[in-house]
Amino acid sequence: MSSQTRLILFLVLSITLVFGLDFLMDRLGLKPPPPKPAPIEAQPLPGAGNPAVVAKTEDATEKPPAEGKAAPATAAVVPGKPETKEPPLARPGELRIGSAASPEPADYHLEVDFDQRGAGVRRLASARYAGETADGIPDKKTRLELIRTPTNDAPRAFSVTLRPASDSGDAREIPLDLQLWEVVRSTPDAPAVRPISKPGAVAGTTVEGQEIAFRANVPELGVTVTKTYRIWKGEDGLEFDLAFSGDKDARLSYKIYGPHGIPIEGEAFTANFRDVFFGQLSGTSTTIVTKTAAEVVKAKDAQEVYQTLPIRFAGVENQYFAVFLEPFPAPTSEKDRRDREAAAFIAREDVANTAKSDVGVELVSLPIIVGPNLSPKHSYRVYAGPKTTASLAPYGAEDLASYRKWQLITIPFASELAKYIISPLLDRIYGLTQAVAQLVGLRQGNYGIAIILLTITVRLFMFPISRKQALMAKRMQDLQPQLMAIKEKYKDDKEAQTRETLSFYKRTGFNPAAGCLPALIQLPIFVGLWQSLNNSVALRHSGFLYIKNLAAPDMLFKFPVTVPFLGDYFNLLPFFVVGLMLVQTKLFTPPPTTDEARMQQKMMKYMMIFMAVMFYKVPSGLGLYFITSSLWQICERLLLPKMAARHAAAAAAAESEVDPTVSSLSASKNGTASSESDGAKSSGGGWITRKLEKLIEDAEKQRTIRNSPAAPGSNETPRTPDRSRSQRPKPPGGGKRK
Repeated sequence: MSSQTRLILFLVLSITLVFGLDFLMDRLGLKPPPPKPAPIEAQPLPGAGNPAVVAKTEDATEKPPAEGKAAPATAAVVPGKPETKEPPLARPGELRIGSAASPEPADYHLEVDFDQRGAGVRRLASARYAGETADGIPDKKTRLELIRTPTNDAPRAFSVTLRPASDSGDAREIPLDLQLWEVVRSTPDAPAVRPISKPGAVAGTTVEGQEIAFRANVPELGVTVTKTYRIWKGEDGLEFDLAFSGDKDARLSYKIYGPHGIPIEGEAFTANFRDVFFGQLSGTSTTIVTKTAAEVVKAKDAQEVYQTLPIRFAGVENQYFAVFLEPFPAPTSEKDRRDREAAAFIAREDVANTAKSDVGVELVSLPIIVGPNLSPKHSYRVYAGPKTTASLAPYGAEDLASYRKWQLITIPFASELAKYIISPLLDRIYGLTQAVAQLVGLRQGNYGIAIILLTITVRLFMFPISRKQALMAKRMQDLQPQLMAIKEKYKDDKEAQTRETLSFYKRTGFNPAAGCLPALIQLPIFVGLWQSLNNSVALRHSGFLYIKNLAAPDMLFKFPVTVPFLGDYFNLLPFFVVGLMLVQTKLFTPPPTTDEARMQQKMMKYMMIFMAVMFYKVPSGLGLYFITSSLWQICERLLLPKMAARHAAAAAAAESEVDPTVSSLSASKNGTASSESDGAKSSGGGWITRKLEKLIEDAEKQRTIRNSPAAPGSNETPRTPDRSRSQRPKPPGGGKRK
């Protein structure tokens, strides 16, 4: 039994044993029950987690006040300061704007819950996208939470702190993110959320929205800060204003804690956890700097500060979604910039895996002056949604939709092809599948079919180039015996071997370097296609056949235990992809003629098994692309003999000019090559094709008879080719006979 057979048998028996053991334990009742779901974390207490403030409050969610009455005021004791009276707590569920009840585009896209302490965002859920489990399986009962900060010690998103901007070097920071803000109401009994409206994009229409405001007094500076949030229907984001007023002059700056708490999509298989990014204005374009959570944690308190260029936007992202903050209106030059500096911060460190740590961004403003006649107001916009070009265009952040991971070697034009050609083409093809589905009574198309059609479409466009590459590979395979014969004949003379090889290439018109050009042309297209599929939010939670999520591995079944390198699930598509690669190698790789070539082919087979493990957790949408592409390549190469029929006569004529000694050596090494070629030529085709092949075959036979020596066993001796009279040497004396 060969080593390859033993390896395959070992893999089959291992999978059968693991799967059979799980089935047997389940039948015998020995399988442990599934773990109970984790209890929902209680809402944090308003004063919890603040070392400087000891709050004497009760959780308003546990003991709601009487109907129609506000929550009682609470008192806080700050060391070194007199006791102050805090504003009343809001009623349960009152600090919420937007809605996640409807996924329709015309309704609210977001639902935002606020925390009165810090007047920041505690939770932001999407109405258009469902959540998922830790294994990446869709959970239709929950909404995707793009911001969730349940820990008490982390600052809420968009909370602020103040700092006096004096020349005396006063570096005191006033933590408004720990202070209980007052909910601004038109009357004491009025609701916290107010309906608002604004003119729509179409003349005569209006857009409905909601608004909520908070207020905080800062006695140390004599300043009052009012923060107002607004949300609009049909938009993937919200807005907020920071308004400052005071009865005396004060010079200060503020710091905004940006978004954090974005979820990790497909934690069990993804390599994209949480990243922070900074979009810096550079001339008329925006340069994006991205840092992983692991890099942020590694830097600790020595974070890189971005202050040279104005910040256009900054936030956090995972593989498919982004949440970021931008000044509004956006700066266009150094003169109208609002930030002094920006940096990353750590909201919660994951000691076991720093790449999964919760990280965010913070922006520090330029100094502002507040006084009786100066009441500055700064506005900001927040985007929270998918990383698609259409959604990011209103914010000037289209580059976030590009694939920006692992680009150690940049392939020219790959990202541009992915963003401007391949992704829109995938959307168009999906629209076609949706139109066909509606004809049979279905509401949605299928992205699995769209990926297959997209791969075929790209392959059709690339057919002239791939055909030329296949022809060159087939030609190289056909000429291999002659090349090996030259190598054998001149094995002791490397210079002569090189000279004869180049001469053979010249006689046959074959250029081995020409086969590399089609591959170089195809590389940006296929890399762009891979990037587009790997970064497409449309594949998220899209099913195909048994696959529940095209953005995740196919996860055919779950192992009873975690398997090293493979994880918790068995994925079928990676093995299918590697199997097709092995078929391609078996069909189209010429048989090895040396021990070195034999060893290389054997190593390539084992390398493919290593590739199956390496790419084991790629999204199943990419697996469909690789399978479709491999099947297309196999069909191309199987049909290649028919495409190459018209080149057969020229190739035979060129080969007949090879040195007779070389030809005899190659014939002995490849005695069956001509019979295989004849079989390939005579297979299939119509009447006209068969007639043309017959004519070409007869021409080849006649050319071989004219250019070959006498057949073995005959009395005729080989003759050298006749020279013409003009080429014969003339006798002395002008050629006249005496």
